[in-house]
Order: sequence, then structure tokens, then C-alpha cells
Amino acid sequence: MPFSSYRDNFDAETLAILQAAFDEAWAVLMASGTTFDQEAARTALADSIMMFASEGETDPKKLKQLALAALPRILQM
Repeated sequence: MPFSSYRDNFDAETLAILQAAFDEAWAVLMASGTTFDQEAARTALADSIMMFASEGETDPKKLKQLALAALPRILQM
């Protein structure tokens, strides 16, 4: 679970939302058929979701959309 280390920062309900957003976004990536570094993508995806959540976003669908949109830019860094 990529968000287990954030138990002190977010309540259990929010962590479940973050996990759901991550799982849905990861499923989209896996279904895309593209080749990518899975470890780097998982880390970047989780970091992106955390960034948007720390800014106050809690809608899992919006978190998924934002993280997927940010992923290509993040992985190019």
C-alpha cells in the first residue's frame, strides 16, 4: 500500500480514498499497453496523488484524473 506511511497525516477514510484513486489510475496505466518503468511510475503516481491530496483534493475520480495527467511530465524529469 503506497500510502501506509502517511497514517499520521491522513485519517483512515482519506487513506482509503487515496488508495482507491491509485488503484484506478494504475489499472488505466496497465490497460494502456504502453511499456514503462513500473517502479518509477508507481512512485510518481503515488507522489502525485499525495501532492493533490495535500492541496485538499479528496474526490478519488479527480485525484485519478489529475495524477494521470501529471504522470508523463513527472516521469520526464
